[in-house]
Amino acid sequence: MYGLVQKGLKDMVCHTMSEDVWRDICRAASYDGHDFEPLQTYPDSLTAALVDECAKRMQLTHHEVLRQFGRYWIAFTAHEGYGPILDLFGTDLKTCLSNLNRMHGHMGAMMPSLQPPRFRVTANGDSSMTLHYYSGRTGLAPMVLGLIEGLSEKFSEPVSINHIPIGQRSDHDEFEIQFTQ
Repeated sequence: MYGLVQKGLKDMVCHTMSEDVWRDICRAASYDGHDFEPLQTYPDSLTAALVDECAKRMQLTHHEVLRQFGRYWIAFTAHEGYGPILDLFGTDLKTCLSNLNRMHGHMGAMMPSLQPPRFRVTANGDSSMTLHYYSGRTGLAPMVLGLIEGLSEKFSEPVSINHIPIGQRSDHDEFEIQFTQ
């Protein structure tokens, strides 16, 4: 994964806890530094180890940390200068979710080693939709759930989300999104 992800995780930990806790997390994850270059790639195993250590320090599960991080990611990337890119792909939640593949394609121009997930949207009427999530990486669906929640907040469009994990109905994760307003 690109260092922007680890940088965002660091920002979340430092914001909710402290930089000393982040240094302890890095040490426990066997990472010598505590800073990351946003456009440099790092092993997925390092990211997983950092999330595991965050879970221990925050007294949450691995999945709860990923979900919290997904929510945090929306504001973090906007603060890091990526907000206008997100704004290019929709001014409401439905449009934004429908354009996730285009957004990742745009990001791929800046990040040539990007391995983005793929998404497909199925409209279920005016008040609900299903987001289909396909990824070569396992275990990141809780982050997608948090991302949807973060986008819901960004666009001030309250939703309820039902996550149907991979294997329950299909070969990918599904997120049934009900617009509650």
